[in-house]
Amino acid sequence: MEPKKDSEKEKEYHEEITDPNEKKILEDFKRCIATITDKKDREVLDIFVLSDNDLLIHFLRANKLDVKKATNMLLEYFHWKAKVNLDNLYSNYTWKNKNKMLLLLPHGFHKITKEGYPVYFQIMGKLDSDEFFKLITPEELVTYSTKIYETMYRDYFKICSKIKDRYVYGVFNIIDFKDVKVTSLLSKNLLKYLNESTNIMQNYYPESIANIYAINTGFAFRAFYAAVKFFLDAKTKESIKVFDENYQEGLLERIDKECLPTFYGGTCECPGGCLFSNAGPWKKEDEKEEELPDDIIKGRKEVTEYMFKRNINNDNNDNSEKINNQGKEGVNPDNL
Repeated sequence: MEPKKDSEKEKEYHEEITDPNEKKILEDFKRCIATITDKKDREVLDIFVLSDNDLLIHFLRANKLDVKKATNMLLEYFHWKAKVNLDNLYSNYTWKNKNKMLLLLPHGFHKITKEGYPVYFQIMGKLDSDEFFKLITPEELVTYSTKIYETMYRDYFKICSKIKDRYVYGVFNIIDFKDVKVTSLLSKNLLKYLNESTNIMQNYYPESIANIYAINTGFAFRAFYAAVKFFLDAKTKESIKVFDENYQEGLLERIDKECLPTFYGGTCECPGGCLFSNAGPWKKEDEKEEELPDDIIKGRKEVTEYMFKRNINNDNNDNSEKINNQGKEGVNPDNL
């Protein structure tokens, strides 16, 4: 097969680096990496790392352009990548209990924001931590999440960049706290998982969180944030916006109606439920839907019905506490 001509090659999108100082420090960073002599470090470094400006600039910016800190962080990333056999994990990891887990903690991707970021939902109100961690250990849940992070990095961001015809790097995370139990949020297993998975996201996929919108928040969220804020870095904290049940204006400011499920104020109604659809530009038109057993189909229908019914009346919700002046921008959790 003949190689593609330049005109036939798929267009690539990259982070725009316009600041002269950033350009200079990026070159300094490359020289620092090129002079690494430690054998173990050289063994894990990707041979193409010096040509991957996108990867390098994210590590630099995450360390406020400090070359030494960025170099140490980059080396930690490549050692971790080798340790967990990330290429194999990305290509081959599957988890047999995923469909059962989705009924206890509905989560997944659903379309994109106006800027092009993939939208990732997590519905905490169905979570029973005791039952949930009978299906999966905190350690395996970290592996499961790592597969999601790597899929975003390798596939989703590139597809979204193509859709928007510009470089897109970041995920828009919506975490819904309506009906959540404080005991489930503060369970030992969940906090253990969050500590490790947050460390991976922040240190090995730096700058990949566009925003975290916490909606339907109240006392349970405040207790939860008080427990987890100690392992969040400054950039992650800055990305968090908090809303009470009056969140629709905030979501619609960032997401078109046709990309938002109807139970959040949009117009989308995916067959089988938006939370389980993985709808978005990454889903192939000829992709076959998974054949599911009857109990999973029934469970998904019940979750979707729950999402509609719970929005009818907020009076009995322990998360009914109002947030003053949240507007469509939300409130930083440290200012609550």
